[in-house]
Amino acid sequence: MTLGEIKQAIMFQTDNDRDDLGDFMPFLLNYINEGYDRLLHVWKKKHVQPGTDYPPLTFDADQPVLPLWSHNAIVDWATYMIYRNGNGMKQQRGMAYRSSFQEIRARLVGDGQAGNKFINIPV
Repeated sequence: MTLGEIKQAIMFQTDNDRDDLGDFMPFLLNYINEGYDRLLHVWKKKHVQPGTDYPPLTFDADQPVLPLWSHNAIVDWATYMIYRNGNGMKQQRGMAYRSSFQEIRARLVGDGQAGNKFINIPV
């Protein structure tokens, strides 16, 4: 997914909360890159940083350096972040997205360690 596609997916997931668009739009790119950083850290033990092989997503054509199957977790993280500061109903709605993010994150941990040469040493 590109950054543009990630944004579109977030807008789809939060469509029933269009009235709050002005509240979360200034923070949306931060939420996206935070989710990207959390996934990248468990997969490659690296952080998203400008000037590295893993720069933050800035332009709509940018793509996360993660397996394609994990890109939707970034969408789920950003959606969770949007809902976490809302009223109780919104917070409850956001927990499903956080849970989905955690599931994909856990798969990335296992995928990132697949190349570990020392299989008998816990990581």
